[in-house]
Amino acid sequence: MARVVALVVLLVFGQAGTAWADHTADQTVTVRVVDGDLLLSVERGPMALPTPAFSGAWYTTTGTLPRLTVVDTRAADPGWSLSGQFADESGGTPLSWTPTLVDQSAVQVLTMGKAIIGMRGSGLLAVADPAAGRGTAHLTAGYRLLLPKADGYTATLTLTVI
Repeated sequence: MARVVALVVLLVFGQAGTAWADHTADQTVTVRVVDGDLLLSVERGPMALPTPAFSGAWYTTTGTLPRLTVVDTRAADPGWSLSGQFADESGGTPLSWTPTLVDQSAVQVLTMGKAIIGMRGSGLLAVADPAAGRGTAHLTAGYRLLLPKADGYTATLTLTVI
């Protein structure tokens, strides 16, 4: 098997055929580092629950949350935390979910939240380690709700990234 090695030398000349390397001068270079952002986006549109199925005393509906995207471009790279707060005012039961990582930037180190059955208050979806959170992560969660009736259900899931 033959190996090909290429060596390229580029010599740049200034005025009158003098190589630029012969001239020395101090030069000040100023770099302004702009701190970036921490952003959360959710696929468009309200989430419609699948038709509930009757199972004993409750109606059950299951599905997957719309894809969530966390983008961190902050220079300090402090890491981040994504959580959800579930508010049910229609007489159902708390949300149950299983956080899932869809994909992430190669440099990120993420820890997924644990599956929660009957979430009251807030639940952790994912955490990015400090010094390893910069980049883009796509996440979701499988969910289950037990409902007292098949229609007229309203609830709010508030997602927060900090």
